[in-house]
This record gives sequence, structure tokens and C-alpha cells, in this order.
Amino acid sequence: MAPVSMDDVAAFLVDNPEADQAGDALPNDNEPGDQPDNSDVDQNLEGDEPDGAGPDSDDPDADPEADDPDAADATQKQTSQKFKVPVKGEDGSDTEIEVDAKELIAGYQRHADYTRKTQELGSREREAHELVSRRLEEGRNHYMQEAQKAHAAIRVLAGLKSDAEMAALAQTDQGAWVQERARAEAIKGVLAQIEQGMSQEQQQAQQQTLASQQQEFHKAWGVLGQEGIDKPKLKSIFDGVAKSYGVEESRFANVTDPKVVLIMRDALAYRELKAKTAAVKKDVKNAPKLPAPRQNVPQAEKTSKRLDQKFRSGRAGVKDLAAFLMNN
Repeated sequence: MAPVSMDDVAAFLVDNPEADQAGDALPNDNEPGDQPDNSDVDQNLEGDEPDGAGPDSDDPDADPEADDPDAADATQKQTSQKFKVPVKGEDGSDTEIEVDAKELIAGYQRHADYTRKTQELGSREREAHELVSRRLEEGRNHYMQEAQKAHAAIRVLAGLKSDAEMAALAQTDQGAWVQERARAEAIKGVLAQIEQGMSQEQQQAQQQTLASQQQEFHKAWGVLGQEGIDKPKLKSIFDGVAKSYGVEESRFANVTDPKVVLIMRDALAYRELKAKTAAVKKDVKNAPKLPAPRQNVPQAEKTSKRLDQKFRSGRAGVKDLAAFLMNN
């Protein structure tokens, strides 16, 4: 029996890993085929040795590991290296198993292939669900239109008498009144069946719409939750947008797309950043001016002023006199 849901398909792929590899396995170019490969053999009519066949061949494609036992041992050791991988046991506990590099690569390829197939199946399942829902909605709308037409046509063609006409008929012709009453009851029964079918279709449409809204609601909160937005933060975003852009709060009731909420959040963050930048520029403009930087006085000028002060105060000595003579 073919799988009918994503869970069945996942179980099928997990239980049958050979089915994944059978269709995606690629031929190994290094394995010999049934026919001999003579593409590299030169037809040397003179009996000379083919190019590159000698011991001093410089063929860049030659395998260096063929004549290097150490390299071959290193390659074999690398491929036989064991890795510990945690897996779930049958009882649900975590256990570790050892796998080599080849098994590890094969497991990763199976997992990647399984993920890709699961995403493709999920996409096809969503498309099929949307298609079926659209077809059901189209059929329901067609039924409602035809039912309304039939209901109106029956009431017009039946020619039902009013209550006053039925009362007058009962006074004049009792037998005709009984027949007319039976006919009216039969016609009203048919109309009631049509009305009941229309009511059931409306209820189903409302239930389907409510289920779709609930599904979209959970998806939206899943996306917002990943962005760190909960109900208080969502209310803060709506309040900020209403205050900054003059949007009526009643319009937020129709917002179901999480992308719209993220756009609102980013718009408020941009306005807040713009306001802070303007405030910083204003503070910088109104800040007091810094004093002009002091210029460094040359060392010779400093020395001359110091000697001049010593001579004026009478504390100059012989060394000060010699320094004064050297500077002047």
C-alpha cells in the first residue's frame, strides 16, 4: 500500500534505506567494466615503447601512492578510522556506536537525501491540500447558487396560497382545502430540505474557515516565537505603530501574516534609531566649545625666560651666565 502521509513516507524511507540508494546510486568510474579499456593504448606501428610508459615518466595523472607504501598505509588508516556517534536505542536512551569514515559518509548522504525527499513531499502535500480545498470551495459555491435558484423557482412555480386564501377556501370547499393543504405541506417539506442542505454547507464552510485560521494562527506564532516576539511584545508593536503612523487599532485584528509584524517591528526600530541620531546631533551642536589647544613653547625660549627670571631676581650664577652667553 502506498504511503498516504508524510509520517508514513518517513517511516518507509527509514525502514528501507536500500530504496534510497537504489535510485540515487551513481556508477563508480574507478570500477572496471565488462569491456576492456584500450583508449590509452597507442597504436605504435614501429614497435617503439609508448610515451610515458618508461620508468622516468612525468605523467601528472600518475598515482604517487602506487609506489609509496607509507602514503597507502596513511590512506588505509584514514578510511579505517573509527568515530563514536550517539544514537537512540530501542528504550529511548542514548547510546554510542563506532562507525568508520565510509559508514559515516553514507549515513550523512542518506540523511541529506531523506531530508530533501521529505521537503519535496511536504511541498507537494501542501500544494495538493490547497488544490483540494480550492476545488471543494468551488463546488460548495456552485451548490449554494443552484440551491438558491431551485428554492426560488419552487416558490414561484408552486403558487402557494396565503393564509387568508386558505381560510376562505376552507369555508367554501372543504375538500379542496384539504388537497391544497397537503400540497402546500409537501412543497414546504422540499423547501425545508433545500434550506437544510444550504445551512449544512454554510456550517461546513465556517468550520473549514475556522480550522484554516487556527492553522495559520499557530504557524504565525511559530515564526514570531523564533524572532522572540510574544504577546506583550506584539501588543507593544501594535501600540507603537498606532501611535507613530495613526493606524486604527481595529485594523490589527486582520493582521495574520507574521511578515507584516516583522516589518512593523523593523519600522519602529528604524524610527527609534533615527530619533536617537537626531538627539545626539543636537547635543553635539549645543555642546560647549573646547578651548583651543595650547601651542608648545620652543625649548630655547623656555630656557631664555628661565635665565631672564634668575637675572631679575639676583639668583643667577656663573653657569647661568655661561648659558646666557651661549644662547645669545
